[in-house]
Amino acid sequence: MGSPTVELTPPVAASPLDGLRPALLGWLGARVAVVLGIAVAHGLSGTVSMPDGRLHLEQGLMTWDATYYKVIAEGWYGGAGTPRDAVRFFPAYPGLARLLSPVFAGRVDIPLLLIANLSALAAAFLLWRLAIEVTGDRAVADRSAWMVAVIPAANILAFGYSEGLTLLVVVAALLALHRRSLVWVAGLGLVAGLLRPVGILLMVPVGVEMWRWWRGGGTPAEAEGPAGPAHPTGPFDRSVGMVAAWTAALLAPAAGFLAALLWVAGPDGDPLDTFRIQRELRNGFHEPFTRLLRAFVDFGHGHLHDVYNVAFALGFLALFVVAWRRRQPASWLALMGTTWVVAVGGNRMDSVGRYCLVAAPFAVALAQWAGRRWQQVAVAVVGAAGIVWFTAEVMLGRIIP
Repeated sequence: MGSPTVELTPPVAASPLDGLRPALLGWLGARVAVVLGIAVAHGLSGTVSMPDGRLHLEQGLMTWDATYYKVIAEGWYGGAGTPRDAVRFFPAYPGLARLLSPVFAGRVDIPLLLIANLSALAAAFLLWRLAIEVTGDRAVADRSAWMVAVIPAANILAFGYSEGLTLLVVVAALLALHRRSLVWVAGLGLVAGLLRPVGILLMVPVGVEMWRWWRGGGTPAEAEGPAGPAHPTGPFDRSVGMVAAWTAALLAPAAGFLAALLWVAGPDGDPLDTFRIQRELRNGFHEPFTRLLRAFVDFGHGHLHDVYNVAFALGFLALFVVAWRRRQPASWLALMGTTWVVAVGGNRMDSVGRYCLVAAPFAVALAQWAGRRWQQVAVAVVGAAGIVWFTAEVMLGRIIP
């Protein structure tokens, strides 16, 4: 008696552009919230303390780390106006803006902002595709596409920061990994390593999926979630070509990372300067859970400098639990876990929200949690209000984004 036919491919929308609407909705809403946040900052500028005066208000969307990207894009590493600690910022993002600057009469701030904002929109759309292919749930995919834009830390996607482009590369790499398009995984991994030091963390999900491929007999793009495998199980291929493809995909982020270190150091520099400067800024590594406990002790003594970072750390930790309970793929859980540890594990915590934001499965977990109408309204309202307030605090110089 024959086996019943089993549908192994999760249902997808009729049109590949169906995800554009929720992605565009969230993207536009987030930018309205950022504009409101800047307006609030201007309104409060004469009544609250501003550690750096009106500096950030005057710099606008090109403030904080965006000023480094602008200086690098203008004079490159080692230029007369480029500070030595600019080696913390990897070359792919400012290099792309530098390449496009002739189109904008030599200006680099415009391409930096365009790249960041358009990449964020493209990332939201690809996240919709990734979510629908892995979970098989159209509603979760729709929510993922707009919710990734309204996480309060996502205000940075409107600034001249590399997070938008990094998010796009991470989502595209996870989608390629899910489809077992290993050439694309390798290429995107290389770009991730050239974009940001944390781009090397893409080795984690690739390593998990490589182990699953080797152990499981070659099941392509097997998903552990409700949708099941994305493709039928094929014959196990341990050929030299497949091993080489997987190895290239695994090592590509490290290759990009090492190339970036050599690139920013230049012929006369020390590639290890990036590590030294970053270690000084974070004051070394600290195990994250006791670091959070120390922050609460500080709160009890009236020192509230870590309050936003602790809120983001706890929020993303809760989303990790949601992802685990909803059976997200092991490779996604590994990416989220390592990203969280790296973001939180510093004696000096800064920018926890934006570090975790680029681990896209966190947004899918939020979408999976928000299955009820009141939860979706809460995410929209709290997220939009959070972006407004967080943007205002950034522009007033009271927190580091």
